[in-house]
Amino acid sequence: MKPELQLISLLEPIRSEIEQVEHLLYETLARVEEPLQSMLCPLTDGGKRCRPALVILGGRMFAPFGSPFRILAAAVEMLHTATLIHDDLVDKADLRRGQKTLHTIWPVGATVLAGDYLLARSVSMIAGLEDCRLVKIFAETLCTLCAGEIREMCVTEGKHRSREEYYLSVEAKTASLFAAAMEMAGILAGAEEGHVATLGRYGRELGMAFQIVDDVLDFTGDEEKLGKPAGSDLRQGLVTLPTLCYLEQATDDVAVNAVLSGQWDEEHMRAAIEAVCSSGAIEASLAEARAHAMRAQEALAGLPDNASRGMLYSLAEFVVERGY
Repeated sequence: MKPELQLISLLEPIRSEIEQVEHLLYETLARVEEPLQSMLCPLTDGGKRCRPALVILGGRMFAPFGSPFRILAAAVEMLHTATLIHDDLVDKADLRRGQKTLHTIWPVGATVLAGDYLLARSVSMIAGLEDCRLVKIFAETLCTLCAGEIREMCVTEGKHRSREEYYLSVEAKTASLFAAAMEMAGILAGAEEGHVATLGRYGRELGMAFQIVDDVLDFTGDEEKLGKPAGSDLRQGLVTLPTLCYLEQATDDVAVNAVLSGQWDEEHMRAAIEAVCSSGAIEASLAEARAHAMRAQEALAGLPDNASRGMLYSLAEFVVERGY
């Protein structure tokens, strides 16, 4: 079964709740004046909806789904969309999910402000829930996301990230939002402190696994499905786990080192991608992703045994196995 169909099947029990979140997103952006409305509405289409699903499942573990959870899930997804706008601009990416990125259509300044608008709107939605703890977690997560992006941007040209730096980046740019979504859902549902912390631990480990697999798919995935060229991270000189694993066993690879030094052509790029894919680097990276997914599943043992917990367990499996 195709990964997108696997996810649809997995999330079928909460399809109605996800559709409510999507409706709120569209409804919110439909009230935005032009030309912002026409540019932002398409950006909410597509995507895996993993983050809203985490809010829904984390909340349903302790309380019935209702309007507050719909608002929280929409705010989390809106924040995620805002970070994609900014990331694409910083990375100078031309495509996202097979569509032109906003900065290739709009002026750079307008693109930055569009991302800022979504950030402000998401914060407003969280503030409307009238819980200071949610606002604090949301704001701290936003700070973490920004600091992670800045740290990644400031890697000196010619100097490649270590494993420690890579993990710090993944923690900041991906895992932090997964963890925050789960923690906020638990707080909104009135879960006890121990359970909120456990939800956060699950989200953090799931986010680590999710990003590592994304970095693997950047090398091995189908370009049409990815909606961007193969090796797009490598093309930007960004060293992710597969490249790190490869360089640990082949430090003198001409093609890979040429790419990372910025002195490459398409032939070098194809050779570098092939070198990484044909080595044991992909398997080693996936093994690390599976380890994080297993730790996420282990965390679930401390939570109520119900349908939501079972779906979160299956979601951890899906995150690692999608595309394989």
